[in-house]
Amino acid sequence: MYSEFTAADIQMSFPLEAAAARSGLDISRPKLIDFLDRIHARPTYRRALERGGEYELLN
Repeated sequence: MYSEFTAADIQMSFPLEAAAARSGLDISRPKLIDFLDRIHARPTYRRALERGGEYELLN
């Protein structure tokens, strides 16, 4: 497993956000949920939300 955060991580977060918003990402995929939780916990992600507001993929 790689510990370095890359642009690929950001790209992968979008389909996971969509899956989570559409109820397609649940406890049957614990590693994907963990990955998305780690993205959300990043200080830069938190700062982006502070500056731009909450992220809404689907309304």
